Amino acid sequence: MYSRFLRNTGMAAGLAFMLATPVWGQGAPGSTAVTTLFPGGGTAPAPDPRGAKYDRDPRAIADGARLFDWYNCSGCHFHGAGGIGPALMDDIWIYGGSIDQIYASIYQGRPNGMPSWAHKIPDDQIWEIAAYVRSLSTATAANGPDQPTPNPPSPPAALPQPPTPQTTGPDAKK
Repeated sequence: MYSRFLRNTGMAAGLAFMLATPVWGQGAPGSTAVTTLFPGGGTAPAPDPRGAKYDRDPRAIADGARLFDWYNCSGCHFHGAGGIGPALMDDIWIYGGSIDQIYASIYQGRPNGMPSWAHKIPDDQIWEIAAYVRSLSTATAANGPDQPTPNPPSPPAALPQPPTPQTTGPDAKK
């Protein structure tokens, strides 16, 4: 009886400790801001420093593309064009388009369809998928976050005309 009491007390103390320890202090994406609204006029937390290792890294993007198909992300996101899941090729991001925000969306999941991949996919693979997803957005990939999208070049005033073929023989006009 006394041992059951100690076991239950120990489990309760362990649970209380785990709940009191903030997850975001351990490098999990809990501190990633997905909004610009903060209670009491607070500010956004600093970006996750691990994102710099993967952001715009060609190898991480290539590995992320392979993993995107391997984990069937294309099943909902249709290779970035959108379908059941939102499009990933535009510059409209509901939960933020920085690499740490994309990582947080994959890690934590999002309401109405995006499952949480925490503890199902290794963290380094989630970062690689996030790097690939970020590269799909042409405006963000080319300019970086919070940068204006450049205007596309204007078409030429007049398109060059192909030379007219010269014919010889009985049908040739003089």
